[in-house]
Amino acid sequence: MKVQDEKRESVRYDHIASIVYAYHNSDKFYDAKMCNFCHSGMCFETISAIEPGSDIYIMMEDFAPDAIEAEIYDGYLAEVRWCQPITETDSIRYKIGVKYYQTIIDKSLDTRE
Repeated sequence: MKVQDEKRESVRYDHIASIVYAYHNSDKFYDAKMCNFCHSGMCFETISAIEPGSDIYIMMEDFAPDAIEAEIYDGYLAEVRWCQPITETDSIRYKIGVKYYQTIIDKSLDTRE
């Protein structure tokens, strides 16, 4: 896991993982790939644009409820803050930035002084 060198409110960690998301109050989930995360949000890639301001629920695709520290992976209710098309490939994809409504990632990950 690589820490990105940026001037953000929180330290952001590069981490590729399969996730699924659904619009709030929906049970239809869509596949996506997490690119990075911090204690207050994440960035992921998906094949569908998501309107900024949308509320979505995000889960780790291989979530195991009995895993150690499972509370970190059980799910995130988040607001979509931005949506950008990715132009470096032939297929249409989007990068989505979200902010969690409740901080779920342990702040001890933040190693800044």
